[in-house]
Amino acid sequence: MTRNYYAPAVLMTSVVRACTTIVRTRSRLSAGLVAATAIVLSACSPPPPPRATPADPSGTFATTAQVLEAVREAESINDLPGTVGFLTNADWPMAAGEFDCHSVDDLPANIVDPKRTVFGECASGDEHGKKLMVTFGDSRAGMWGAALEDIAAKNDYKLRTFHMGNCPPLDLHFFEYEKQKPDVDCYQFRKSAIAAIRNLHPDLVIVTSFSTHMLEDLTQPTADQWEKGWESTLKELTQPGTRLVMMGDIPDWEKDDPHCLAAHAVSVQKCSVPKAEGTPSGNLDAERAAASATGTLYVPTLQWVCATRCEPVIADTRVYQDRFHFTNSYTKYLTGAVGEAMQPALS
Repeated sequence: MTRNYYAPAVLMTSVVRACTTIVRTRSRLSAGLVAATAIVLSACSPPPPPRATPADPSGTFATTAQVLEAVREAESINDLPGTVGFLTNADWPMAAGEFDCHSVDDLPANIVDPKRTVFGECASGDEHGKKLMVTFGDSRAGMWGAALEDIAAKNDYKLRTFHMGNCPPLDLHFFEYEKQKPDVDCYQFRKSAIAAIRNLHPDLVIVTSFSTHMLEDLTQPTADQWEKGWESTLKELTQPGTRLVMMGDIPDWEKDDPHCLAAHAVSVQKCSVPKAEGTPSGNLDAERAAASATGTLYVPTLQWVCATRCEPVIADTRVYQDRFHFTNSYTKYLTGAVGEAMQPALS
């Protein structure tokens, strides 16, 4: 399956168009629907400048049980909650903390391209932490940082992130969709990042990726290729004193993002899908097998979005920033559940 990533400007334009449709059709709605539709009209105003959401100062997050209950309850949501806020507002997930920054020298320019790459330049989490946690992967590594920085802070870790957008960290050669050519930069990033991570001797490395990506020969990877590609990377990251965690691929479906919500403010369930349809179509079994073969803790993610159906609004929070990434708000909401799932590797 070919992955297409929405640019923020395209996303905003599409949502605004959908909002305009809601405004134009409001006069044809019944009185009850008009009241419900009003919830989203405020979301059709121009958004404020995007900003990272800071770590929760209270340190209190939903437990796994509370998240699972919220996922079940989300199936009864029909009217878009007012707490969802601006649908056009950028809520990209990221670690908000930033300290102990340094420049990265002697690396190819593409490796530190700020448009695509983060190379461990700054830390978050516990500024005085005695342990080091590292995330490594494609853009999902940055996404999970919104939850991991608080987990790191609570467990005496500093957190550093190494990620390149659209670049799975597996030992495979991939195709670059944007430039329509083999992604040489991605493979160079992978090698440089692994070397840098090993030099840091982290206590914990968390890897993550989409579960499929076209190879440089324009074919989709087989399950065997995906498993072996993951195994190679995990073995390269293995060293004495370092524990490994893999965050599994997250659900996604065509109608999970603000485009659909803007058009169905009083019929949110039209943007949900049966669990089977939201389950990632990539190589999930291969992910698990590679993790098992290398002693890596595997953390599945499907349960945090899907019960019998996969939902775009959970706990009165918009789940997706774009089709393939959670919002910062929802990733932060999952902090407690992520921390509980990772507990065997944190101690």
